[in-house]
Amino acid sequence: MKKYVFLCALFCFVISAVLGFQSHYEPIEEDSREKNKALSIRESIPVTFHDVVMKKDGLIIYQYYYTKDAYTKEQAEVIPDFLEGLNREQLQGIYNGWQVVYFSPEKVILRCSIEGRSDEVYYIGVYDGYVSVFNEDEGRNLKLRDKTEIPLKVLPEIEQIQIKEGICVIGEENLVKLLADYSS
Repeated sequence: MKKYVFLCALFCFVISAVLGFQSHYEPIEEDSREKNKALSIRESIPVTFHDVVMKKDGLIIYQYYYTKDAYTKEQAEVIPDFLEGLNREQLQGIYNGWQVVYFSPEKVILRCSIEGRSDEVYYIGVYDGYVSVFNEDEGRNLKLRDKTEIPLKVLPEIEQIQIKEGICVIGEENLVKLLADYSS
């Protein structure tokens, strides 16, 4: 009796395994074979940077990253004629020492790291009772750059204290924004 039950269970197991295998691995139809063939051909085509070239009306952005103050200065211009039609590898050959951060026909971003501080480090302080802008000279001494028409006494007390202690501002854009806030 035990043998009979064991043989029946074994038979049922083998039948279910065969049926499961057949239902899972059905024969591939001709139409899906063509799709798989097209996919494998498309996947085997190497994608290169040679196909993408810079356009004449595109934009090239130069980023200068200053390591000492972690400031990035950008300069944008239209792609010059001599760069038109170049691919990424050719551009990299011309701009040795620069990193190609982004490359498309319409826009290219190049980055260069510069050891040192940018020339756009400003300090806001007080000179003759007015909010003033200072720069550091080569000896790291503060030198008056501009004296604004903003009297220190018209600002809130907290801002007066901060300005008397000195506020470091990196980038001319940030300087203009901060001074505009004080004048309003």
